[in-house]
Amino acid sequence: MLMALLIGWLFLRGHGGADYWFLGGRTPHQIREEVAKVVPDKEIQNTTNYNLGLIEKTYKDLESERSKLEKDVLAALERHDTPKEQFHRFEAQADEIDATATKSMLDVRFVMREQLSAAQWRALFAPPTAP
Repeated sequence: MLMALLIGWLFLRGHGGADYWFLGGRTPHQIREEVAKVVPDKEIQNTTNYNLGLIEKTYKDLESERSKLEKDVLAALERHDTPKEQFHRFEAQADEIDATATKSMLDVRFVMREQLSAAQWRALFAPPTAP
């Protein structure tokens, strides 16, 4: 079961396009377009765009680390003699990669929130409506 979870994490998470859940499912490019409409101050727009660039870089680094780990797991599976403990280490490494990247991206998002007014933030990230 451990291997199934690890393989599922590697192959199903983040593939098929960027999963920017912390940006409301929108890409940094889409957020940039909305910032241009909502934030009149060019300096704040530039700062927000810079922060979105940091998020994009972190996400690309995350994808690169996941890809490397995926190759390592596949190589271990092909050997057929890889000890169970190695797959536990892969699982721990996968968790660490995900946690570190998520924290970094959310930290930048919170910095952006502090730089925008409450009205601007709500315009960019409106609270979900109740069903």
